Amino acid sequence: MRHALRGIAAAATLLTFTACDGPQEAPRVSLPVVVDGAGIEPVTTALGYAVTVSSARLALQDLVFTVAGEVHTASAWERLSGALISTAYAHPGHYQGGEVTGALPGEFVVTWPTEDGRSLGVATLIAGTYQAVNFTFGQGTADGLGAEDPLVGHTAIVSGTATKGDRTTAFTLVVDAPEARALVGAPFAVTLGASSTGRLGLRLNTVDPSEGDTLFDALDFEALDGDGDGVVRIEPGVAEVEAAYFAFRRVCLTHDHYSAHHEE
Repeated sequence: MRHALRGIAAAATLLTFTACDGPQEAPRVSLPVVVDGAGIEPVTTALGYAVTVSSARLALQDLVFTVAGEVHTASAWERLSGALISTAYAHPGHYQGGEVTGALPGEFVVTWPTEDGRSLGVATLIAGTYQAVNFTFGQGTADGLGAEDPLVGHTAIVSGTATKGDRTTAFTLVVDAPEARALVGAPFAVTLGASSTGRLGLRLNTVDPSEGDTLFDALDFEALDGDGDGVVRIEPGVAEVEAAYFAFRRVCLTHDHYSAHHEE
């Protein structure tokens, strides 16, 4: 992805060709990217828990946007300067990776839904029909957040409540992603032109829009509450919750529960 981002930056200053007109600048558009909290909704899990998320915080870096198939401008840029926009990593499932033709580089901490509408920055995209958004999972840092922030050293923290019958369990789920773990192929189905306006919203979806499963289907919150105090914390390195930790991490790090959207 770093190579792809360097290609985007270099290519922004280059020329491409059309069949009739000779060299001209590739059309592109700059749009703000914001936190979109619309995907955080109450869900009922496969095990019958009514789950409400109060906060989902995620450290990530280097958003890139992809179109399907070959891109004429990408081959032109390669001929002119060698600044090829790399093909995103292949990934099984929905929304296969395509050519990277848009980017918002940087490191970010995103909090859904309480930071709904907060700007992450301005992305530059080549005009075209987009298919997916990709990014790399990061870790919270003391420099960026302060030494006392609970996200420091971790990738994600999700908190909320899970209710079943007359029993409610408060939960905190902490996730550490493998180093440089990329998420590839989150849905971003939109056509952008050089005159497009509005903004792009980045979502975490508690329900997979394609298949209807939830982020929490693998978790039996009552069984995880071994001391019966109504509080569950799942984090790496704790043997008693290891199976639940890896089950949730697997879902949290896949593209199924992320998406991006264009809002005029």
